[in-house]
Amino acid sequence: MGDAPSLLPAGLEDQLPPWAEAEAEALSLILGAARSFGYDRVKPPLLEYEDTLTAFAPDALRKGFKLADPQAEGLLVLRSDKTGQVVRIAQTRLKDEPRPLRLSYGGQVLRAKGSQLRPERQFTQAGVELIGVPEGAETRALVEIADLCLTALGTIGVEDITLDLTLPHLAREAAGGDSALIRALSERNAALAGDAGAAGEQVAALIGAFGSWDTAIDALAAAGPSPQMTAAAAGVRAVAEAMQDRHPKAEIMLDPAELRGFDYHSGLSFVLYAKGIRGELGRGGLYPAGEEQAAGFTLYMDTILRALPAPVRPEKVWVAADADAGEIARRRGAGEVIVADLD
Repeated sequence: MGDAPSLLPAGLEDQLPPWAEAEAEALSLILGAARSFGYDRVKPPLLEYEDTLTAFAPDALRKGFKLADPQAEGLLVLRSDKTGQVVRIAQTRLKDEPRPLRLSYGGQVLRAKGSQLRPERQFTQAGVELIGVPEGAETRALVEIADLCLTALGTIGVEDITLDLTLPHLAREAAGGDSALIRALSERNAALAGDAGAAGEQVAALIGAFGSWDTAIDALAAAGPSPQMTAAAAGVRAVAEAMQDRHPKAEIMLDPAELRGFDYHSGLSFVLYAKGIRGELGRGGLYPAGEEQAAGFTLYMDTILRALPAPVRPEKVWVAADADAGEIARRRGAGEVIVADLD
């Protein structure tokens, strides 16, 4: 056979055996964990009309591809994230369902550009959305989704997990849209923030309140004696203590200066890492879903595979083409991989 073209676009790759099977099995276990917490699975389409998707996911155009619909007028957007799609389903097709609404999903997304930390442009997401959180129950909702997230990762064998609790709403408010302060937060540069007056002092205090949650929370409380800061510290303590109790092997950190990737989050949030693994395992938090409060998380299956032991191909047993069909079926039913020789 002659050489055939095999070059793929940047950020896209073939997933070969046994990795493709390993991802499918891990995804199934994660969604099974979600089901055990009462989350029902939904499956939104790959493409949506521009106006529809951007009404529920404002950054869809910035991250996604646009193309014309050959069967109807209007532009289509290829999904770059599934959260907005699930919110759309909750607020349209399932608007009359009792709240809170618990939905899960898994599937491929495609982004127009990768990032320095995530150069991959096509990957599988798995996640849940808890939509219609009652007023006053936000912390309990975050405990539920963080518990589910760590439970799912434990089910598939991910170890050495770090849960970084973040407060993007406080960091965003402290920066006030000032590009220098946003840069200081991004770089964790307290000295840069300190040159910007009172706002800079607030940002510097948030940058300084980083570390193991049980010690960093004191620095957070000292960052400003406002009701909002007091409530944030209480929320951090409640979530951290619940996760320590339920998942004692997880390391729980506080990073109130984290803003990256939390454009629409409006309260306590989190990022998940595994020691020695490039990239985030996932992220989640509180966010507004139209007029409803919501909480959810997204896991990135490509990063999760890097955090798992290398998969092993199953042993295959070869049999003659004329072997007894009933016996072969019995052995396959018992778990053996039986391959019939075609010669």
